[in-house]
Amino acid sequence: MSLELTDKAFVIAEAGTCHSSGDPDFRFRRAMKYVHAAARLRVDAIKFQMFRSPSPETMFCWVDGDAGRSERWIQSAMDFHSWKSIKREAESLGMMFLASAFEYETVQWLIDLDVQATKVASRAAKYLDSFEDAPRPLLISNGMYEIGNSSDSMVLQCEANYPSTACWAGEHPGFSDHSGAPWRAIDAMSQGCKLIEVHFYIDQIHAGPDYPASLSLEGLELVCQARDAFATFH
Repeated sequence: MSLELTDKAFVIAEAGTCHSSGDPDFRFRRAMKYVHAAARLRVDAIKFQMFRSPSPETMFCWVDGDAGRSERWIQSAMDFHSWKSIKREAESLGMMFLASAFEYETVQWLIDLDVQATKVASRAAKYLDSFEDAPRPLLISNGMYEIGNSSDSMVLQCEANYPSTACWAGEHPGFSDHSGAPWRAIDAMSQGCKLIEVHFYIDQIHAGPDYPASLSLEGLELVCQARDAFATFH
C-alpha cells in the first residue's frame, strides 16, 4: 500500500499511546485490539507513537515537561518484533501502518520496518535532519513549527493546543485535528482536504491525557462515513 492522495480523503486514525500498560504483554494485546477496531471502521491507516527507552539522551526532541510525560511513554514501549507483528496485522487487514518516532533508535526501526510513509509529530518537525533516511513521504504536523511542503513531504495543518479549535485553512494538503469531535475533520473534507488525521480511543481510560482531543469509535466512524460519502459527490 502506498500513500497517494486521490479524490477520496485518506483517514489516519491515531491510537497514539492508548496501548500503554504496566504489563508489556498486555500492551501488545491492546495495540492489536486497536488495529482490529480501526480495521472494522475501514480507516486507511492506523498510527501509534513508538517509544523504546525515552529520555533526554535518546530523544532528539525532549522539551520541558517531558519528565512528567515520560512515564506513560515508557509504559507504551515495545520491542521491534512486536511492532513488526502489529504492522503485519494492520497491513493484512488492508490498512497502512504509521508511527511517530522521537528517538534515534525508533527512527531506525521505521526504516527497518519499511513503512510506506513517516509521520513526523509537531514537536519533532524542527528536527527533520533526524529523519534524513526515513521512508518517504514525510507527513509533518506543523502545530509547533511552520514547515513548507516539498516534493517528498506533505504538511498537515495542526494546532498544538489540546483540544484544538483550529479549522482547516486550505494552505496544506492535510489536517491533523485534535478537537475531540468529528466535525472539524468532516468540515475539512467537505472543503477538499485529502489527508485527515484524528486521535481515537476504544475506552476513555486508554486515552489518558489525550482524551479531550480524541474521538470515540462512534466519532471516528462518522469521519469514515463522511469520507466515503464525499467521494461519491465527484
